Amino acid sequence: MGILLFHARAQEEKPATVPSGGEKEAVQAADLFYYPKDPRTGTMWDTWLYFHKGTYYLYYLARAGSNWDNISLATSADGVHWKEHGPILTKREKVTWMGTGSTWKSPNFERDGKWFMNYSEWTGPRQTIFFAESTNLVDWTPLGDEFEFVQDERWYKPDGRWDCIWTLPRPEGGFYGYWTATPKARGVFGFGQSVDGVRWEALEPPETPGVPEGEVGAIERIGNRYYMLFGVYHQNMTMMTLVADRPEGPFSPAPKNRILLTGGDTYFARFFQSPDGLLVNHHSCAGVIYFGTLKTALVDAEGTLRLGWWRGNEAFKQGRTEVPLEAEASESLAPLAFLKPSLDFKKGVILEGRLPIPQGEGEPPVGLFLEAPGSEQGTAIRIGASGVTQFGKCKADGSEFEVAKTVNREWSFGTTARFRLLWQGFLLEFYLDDLLIEVYRLPLPTTGRIGVWSGAGRPNVETWRAWGTKLDE
Repeated sequence: MGILLFHARAQEEKPATVPSGGEKEAVQAADLFYYPKDPRTGTMWDTWLYFHKGTYYLYYLARAGSNWDNISLATSADGVHWKEHGPILTKREKVTWMGTGSTWKSPNFERDGKWFMNYSEWTGPRQTIFFAESTNLVDWTPLGDEFEFVQDERWYKPDGRWDCIWTLPRPEGGFYGYWTATPKARGVFGFGQSVDGVRWEALEPPETPGVPEGEVGAIERIGNRYYMLFGVYHQNMTMMTLVADRPEGPFSPAPKNRILLTGGDTYFARFFQSPDGLLVNHHSCAGVIYFGTLKTALVDAEGTLRLGWWRGNEAFKQGRTEVPLEAEASESLAPLAFLKPSLDFKKGVILEGRLPIPQGEGEPPVGLFLEAPGSEQGTAIRIGASGVTQFGKCKADGSEFEVAKTVNREWSFGTTARFRLLWQGFLLEFYLDDLLIEVYRLPLPTTGRIGVWSGAGRPNVETWRAWGTKLDE
């Protein structure tokens, strides 16, 4: 298998349009990892999605000023190419900041044709939840203060967190809801119910043995179990998976692959239903706050949740060029072969190939090396026995490895595995056999020159490039 390079055609920039009924909206040349550029939106943070009639609606909490002051929107026909629309809700004058939310269909949709969104407002010492409605998922009208949802002081602290309801259908109609809260005694999040989707009743929080304080990202029923994506912000923004057998709990940490996304470089994963089934979205932190590529929710026979490559991301790749290696890997302690051209990673590069998986400790290193300018160091992705992967920096010969992250997805790989590396600027996403290993922020700048450690064998790599980037020949 040779080294291949795929790129996307640059697209003509056109005025923003609002999609309707699955119509493909005008889009412009974009980055591999989307981020808003409208100054009215500013910096993006928490994201959530809703899919309806051929269109992906991406909502995100953002700030154009010093505090989180708006919720903005982008839309897409394929979940890859995004069109920015700007703010759809903005902070009221006396509100200190806004908080994130989610979107759901009215239980009376056949009659009223409405969707609802929740968001929070922090005024003075207290955070409470408000609602907005829409009939097209683009234009949103806040509901009145009579719908404000406040803490039930029997179970929850009145001046604690109260943010971000995520809904599940309730068997008798309406919804169960789960949200970020500060319970007085047991549990670490809020729980309640609603008949109409906008008038909410708080219930006693579920028991959560062994779960630290954190934030509710999302919850879905998969098979006969309930899976919650739970953000532990006091542990460097780590996303955990909690599981329960009943909607009212108790919820406990997943026995395997408990840490869904390691903290620091990404946060606040959410579920959403798509034509390809249940997907997961999140944002990534690499100087700029990016929207990470969409992931597939994978649950194995044991009931373990992992994230995988979404086939819709193939839309990133277009055009094909063969690229050689500079030479055979050297026979040193750390055999390293570089791709002949340096890659322009500013808009996005995708590399794919196959590497051996070490079967024991002490074998020659396997993985990727991204060269840093003006030094012998670079960013390293090193694959060990059982696919346990380390991220950090080291020298090109593999020495002086400073490990920043070690990730074990507790998955059985074969003797070889296909990897995917998505790379833009300082941000990477790395997959083995289409299983997401991790999202990682580069600790060093890079020249665009990439080396491959392949154990004792010759590396077998394909490279793809996205968004019309050019090779530095």
